[in-house]
Amino acid sequence: MKIKFMGKYNNDPKSLPKGEMISGAHRIKKIDNLAVLTIVMTLFSCILGYLFLILLVNIFGRELLSGAGVAAVLLAFLFLIPHEYIHAVCFREEAYIYVGDGLLFAMSPEHMSKKRYLFMVMLPFLVLGALPLSIGLTLHCSPPAIFGALSIITCMGDIYFAINALVQVPEKGKIYLYEMVNYWYED
Repeated sequence: MKIKFMGKYNNDPKSLPKGEMISGAHRIKKIDNLAVLTIVMTLFSCILGYLFLILLVNIFGRELLSGAGVAAVLLAFLFLIPHEYIHAVCFREEAYIYVGDGLLFAMSPEHMSKKRYLFMVMLPFLVLGALPLSIGLTLHCSPPAIFGALSIITCMGDIYFAINALVQVPEKGKIYLYEMVNYWYED
């Protein structure tokens, strides 16, 4: 596995690395309009952020505004690039990381099982979000809880793609990306 940081994405799906297009593959349905998708993801992120804020204020109170709390917020945003590297290490073949207008993404044209795809999509959620949040809540320590909560919010797109795969792809399905569209087929 080799990871290449590609820099700025030029908004042309045809310029992305491509693998084999499988005859008879099914497109995983998603919101295709980027503006609508951005609005939906922002809305869900705000709702989730508000719920986390209520939870964390009720548990930690003013402790959230400490220097360590502010550092946890900054650290969560600095971890946006490592988030993509966590996705990238899940690919067996070459993986590519792009930066675009308001988005970061890791991709590979590699074909993978539904289980491996779900693992790849949700690993940053687990490692950067759920685990630190759980540790922070269990140990009553606000910085990891803040970091975890914000990391979960930054995983909204991952959660969306995981739900689409869970609902649309059969258990034995294989998933691949072709020109920014996920497809599935049965092997």
